[in-house]
Amino acid sequence: MTPTLLLMKMGGLGVLFAAAALFVSGGGEAVGAWWRVRTRTYGSWIVDEFDAMFEAITVERAQAFITGMTVGGALIGFLLGNSLGSRVFFAIFLAALGYFVPQFFVIWRRRQRLDRIDDQLVDALRLMSNGLKAGLSLQQALELAVRETKPPIADELARVVKEIHLGRLMDDALRRFAERVPLEDNRIVVDSILTLRETGGNLSETFDVVANTIVERKKVSGKIKSMTAQGMTQGFIMCLMPPGMLLLFSFIDPTYTAPLFNTLLGWVVLAIIAALDLMGLWLMFKLVQIDV
Repeated sequence: MTPTLLLMKMGGLGVLFAAAALFVSGGGEAVGAWWRVRTRTYGSWIVDEFDAMFEAITVERAQAFITGMTVGGALIGFLLGNSLGSRVFFAIFLAALGYFVPQFFVIWRRRQRLDRIDDQLVDALRLMSNGLKAGLSLQQALELAVRETKPPIADELARVVKEIHLGRLMDDALRRFAERVPLEDNRIVVDSILTLRETGGNLSETFDVVANTIVERKKVSGKIKSMTAQGMTQGFIMCLMPPGMLLLFSFIDPTYTAPLFNTLLGWVVLAIIAALDLMGLWLMFKLVQIDV
């Protein structure tokens, strides 16, 4: 980076910070109020999601995370550009991306938690089956699974037991458990319990059958994931190539990409490229999703 370019970027940052200070001091009360309301709603959703995962976070921390990611993305985008148009483009793009990073993070954490519960479900079923064979009731078998398993499934089963102790019907507590843990295997387990409680039957034997079925499904699912992993990797690389090449060319020869950032037609072309790239990413995900 040449000294001239560095001075230009530092000067641009100074102007940006000065404009932000002016905005906060007196010119942006309406927009500032809108942003606070928006981030508070967004932050409340994050708090609710973390509460469902038995993790504590305050609304204020969630708001600070959202604002930090958005402003940080805008500043990084401003530094990446070589012209005013490219700086505006990258600042808007990375600010929007930063705004959605907390949502992506929460979805990723929830998916990771559900995957861990899915991995623990077979062990919990076999524990409850052994407890029923030893003469325990279903509630006692649930309490046994709570003691012998680890979070996160232990936390979810403990909530079921706690709701039953507080007077909620077992069927209702199990239905709420199925809603909190929206896994196909878990739905099968809960439906089996509810059906056998109404019609009668050997619940321990049913648990064993369901556990064995889940194990076989996981084997097939693992083979499918290994077969589609290469296609997913290739799809990600193809989707990252257009923005990567655009960024590379903007640094190698800014005049080559300047029409894309400094003209209305260029912005339209960039919007079309982004839409097609995202559509290709979505289609790639849909193609590799195979239900077992």
